[in-house]
Amino acid sequence: MIYWLHLLGRYLARVIPLPVSYRLAALGAPLVFLVWGSKRRNAVANVVQMLGPDQPPGAARRLALAAFCNYGRYLVDMLRLSGAEVKRVEQRLTVLGMEHVDAALALGKGAIFVGGHVGNSDLGAAVLGGRGYPVTIIAETLRPPRWNALVQRTRHEAGINTIPPEGSIRAMLDTLRRNEVLALLIDRPTHQQGEGVPVCFFGAWTRVPGGVATLALRSGAPIVPACVFRKGQGWVIHVNPPLLGQRTASLQADVQRLTQQVMDAMEVFIRQHPDQWFMFRAMWPASTGQPVEAALA
Repeated sequence: MIYWLHLLGRYLARVIPLPVSYRLAALGAPLVFLVWGSKRRNAVANVVQMLGPDQPPGAARRLALAAFCNYGRYLVDMLRLSGAEVKRVEQRLTVLGMEHVDAALALGKGAIFVGGHVGNSDLGAAVLGGRGYPVTIIAETLRPPRWNALVQRTRHEAGINTIPPEGSIRAMLDTLRRNEVLALLIDRPTHQQGEGVPVCFFGAWTRVPGGVATLALRSGAPIVPACVFRKGQGWVIHVNPPLLGQRTASLQADVQRLTQQVMDAMEVFIRQHPDQWFMFRAMWPASTGQPVEAALA
């Protein structure tokens, strides 16, 4: 069913004028916000932590609803994704920090572009690909298989190569050895004991995957935090200066330190555009503090 819904949605998104599609998505978002209780509660709780304790009642709920509306627009953009659409986006696109892309690749070890569930990371990868930078993303494998094939084919047509998370680490290393861009998201929380890397994020402890930092430290590739934001009728890409990991006697400490630096960059991006933070999972465990912090000891 989801395969056929995707096909129908893609057709409608490409024949209906873009402003109308955005408007329809924004109109439907409050209903989704109302009926999808678990995602609503997660989004509101995450925004409460992000805003801090001094915000007026209702501020987090309004901001979470705005994120749902923008997520609807994001889905429209994903359904329209194509090489031709990327060319149209370029006409209303501003890139801040493009020089950091060349600086990272000048080291000759590839570049690991890292984003979060904020803005539109697929669009950013497609823009880089359209500008002549070979880009490979780590893309979640979807079910059923034909839906996954449809989504990955759409990405390929937009100039993005893909590797599944369960794919070979060799494919990732080969991408970096060719001095190309490897892109992935880092901020998917994991709360299982012993999994992930402890980081302080918006003032509370959580865990996120440490694979990005481990790969960077072992390959020597720089990490480049980046994000793509919607701004009015256009887009802005922010590219941060490369982060270079430093090896010491403790790989675990090195991975935690570099992961923390990346999450600090994600925090800045989210603070700048909190209504485009699409984190609908619980970002922090129910009980923060010593159980997570103890992992740093």
